[in-house]
Amino acid sequence: MGKARTYYIENRVARIEWRLSVAESCMVCQWSEERCGFRWLETHEIERRSHAAGRWAHPCNYLLVCNYCHGDTMPTMSHAEQLAVKFKNDAMNFDLEAWLRLRDPELNAPGRVTMEEIASFWVDD
Repeated sequence: MGKARTYYIENRVARIEWRLSVAESCMVCQWSEERCGFRWLETHEIERRSHAAGRWAHPCNYLLVCNYCHGDTMPTMSHAEQLAVKFKNDAMNFDLEAWLRLRDPELNAPGRVTMEEIASFWVDD
């Protein structure tokens, strides 16, 4: 078994525990499984696995989204916008520094995404 697969398996339980700790609805469009339709919920990693090999499995990196948003909306959203969604829907697991360290463990680029950028996507509901 490869390193990536082993890492995924080792972190699967924590990933499931995270999913069970958040509301069962899409963090982007608010769709829930209680509604009818050909949709389902998926866990999205804000920082891609390929950009944070061996470090991506952290609750600060997860969003719960429907398959529609996962395929159509998420690819067009910046990291700052995705992190704003994270902050709004899962503030308990929002940790900008931990998220930045997924890709950059030494934190050589601490301003890659800033709270100011994230805040620019906050909208009053």
